[in-house]
Amino acid sequence: MHDHPRDACGVIGLYNVPDAAPLAALGLHALQHRGQESAGIATSHDGRLHLYKGMGLVSSVFAGDIARRLPGNAAIGHVRYSTAGESNFANAQPLVGRYSGGEAAVAHNGNLADSQRLYNALCSGGALFQTGTDSEIFLHLMAHELAVNDEEIGRILALAGPAFAVVLLFPDRLIAARDPLGYRPLVVGRLGEGSVAASETCAFDQIGAVFEREVQPGEMVVFDKNECRSMFFAEQNLTPARCLLELIYFARPDSLVFGETPHLFRRRCGMRLAQEHPADADIVVPIPDSGMSAAMGYADGLNLPFERGLIRNHYVGRSFISPGQEARAAAVRMKNNVVREVVRDKRVVLVDDSLIRGTTTSALGRELRSAGAREVHLRIACPPTRHPCIYGVDFPRREELLAHRLSLEDIRTLLNMDSLGYLSLEGLTGLFGEDSDCFCTSCWSGEYRAAPGRKDRLKAEFIPIPL
Repeated sequence: MHDHPRDACGVIGLYNVPDAAPLAALGLHALQHRGQESAGIATSHDGRLHLYKGMGLVSSVFAGDIARRLPGNAAIGHVRYSTAGESNFANAQPLVGRYSGGEAAVAHNGNLADSQRLYNALCSGGALFQTGTDSEIFLHLMAHELAVNDEEIGRILALAGPAFAVVLLFPDRLIAARDPLGYRPLVVGRLGEGSVAASETCAFDQIGAVFEREVQPGEMVVFDKNECRSMFFAEQNLTPARCLLELIYFARPDSLVFGETPHLFRRRCGMRLAQEHPADADIVVPIPDSGMSAAMGYADGLNLPFERGLIRNHYVGRSFISPGQEARAAAVRMKNNVVREVVRDKRVVLVDDSLIRGTTTSALGRELRSAGAREVHLRIACPPTRHPCIYGVDFPRREELLAHRLSLEDIRTLLNMDSLGYLSLEGLTGLFGEDSDCFCTSCWSGEYRAAPGRKDRLKAEFIPIPL
C-alpha cells in the first residue's frame, strides 16, 4: 500500500548526438524516480528505428553494454509507472509502429483525458490496439490521419488533447511536444552540437547537457538535420494547468520544473504550513525522503530544531506490499526506523508532503510513540486529497482516498495523532502570486480543466517561432 501518489512517467530524447542510446540510458537513470516498472530506448539509424525495452529498473534493463548495441545519433527513452494500462511488457515504452508515413516511435508521460472516446472512434475505424496504454493512441492517430509533415503531426497532437509530454522519433527527425494546457513538464537543451529534451533538467545534469527552456503548452519543437524549429498546434491564450504535484512530490528536488526548484518550493510550502498550523512542540521530524524539504521549511517557520527522527532503508522497494496488520507494521519498520534517542520524551511534529491512504503514516505514529515520543502532531504540506487524477497520476480509487471518506477530525483520530494540519489550497496557490491560476488543483478541488467530453478550444494554429 502506498501513502503517496505514484509517479508519472519520465521521457528523454536526443538528436544529432553521437552514441545517443548510452546517453539516453544515463539520462533515464536520473529520471528513475518517475517510473520503476519498465524502461526502454528507441533509436534511429540509416532510415530505420531500433528498439530495446524491458521490465524493471534502468540498471537491470540496460545492464552491461546493451544500450551501446542500439545504433544511431537520435534516440528517445522512457521509464514507466502504470497510470494507464497494466504493468506488463506490452505496455513498456517506447512504442514503435509502422504506417503509410513510415516508422514512428512514441514515449509519453501523462494520461489522455479523452482516451476512451478516441479509442472507441479509432476502433470503429478498424484500428487494432496491441497494448493497454493510451500512449498507443498517438500512433493510431498518425496512421488514421496519414500524418507525415509537421503540420499534420501537430493536428494529431491537437486531436489527442491533454494530458501529455511526448517525444516522437522518426527516421529523419525528433519531435518534443506538450499538451495545450501544459499539465506535465518538458524541457529542451543542448548537448554539444546536438539537441536534447527531457521531463526534468536533472537528466540534463546527468549527461552534461545545457538547459535552454521549457517546451511551452501547445508547442512542438522539431529537431532534424537542417534546423531546430518550433510550432504551436493550439491557441496560446489558454490559461495553463500545470500539475502542482510535480512540484510537491514527483520532481527530483534538484530539477528545474515550471520555473521552480522543487526543494526550495517545498521549503516555502513548509513555512506557509507553519503559519497556518503551528504546533507547540520540541522537534520537527520529516517522513523520509518525501517530507524532508517541507519539514525544513516548517522548522524554520517556527524556529524549531529539525531532527532526523526517522531513518529510511533505501534498499526496500517502493512497491513493497504486505497483507495483514502485523506484516504491514514490519514493512514500515523495514522502510523507516525510529531513532529512539532523538524522539524520546519529545513532542514531535511529523511532516510529509502528502497523505493518500494513511497506512504508513498511522504506523509511523505508533512507532514514534513506542519509542517514547510524548506527543505526535502531523502536518501535511498540501491540501487534503479528495479526488482522483485523470491526467497521469496514479491515485487509488476515490473510495480509498482518506480525505474523501473521512473528516479531518476523523482522520486525526484514525491516525492517532495529537493534532493534524493540512496546508490550505489558498495557501498553496498563493505562493505563486499572480500565477496562482496557472496550476491544476483537481485532486484537491475537484475542478477539472479538461475533462472527458469537454469542448476546450484546442484548435490547431501553426505559428513558426525561431528558438
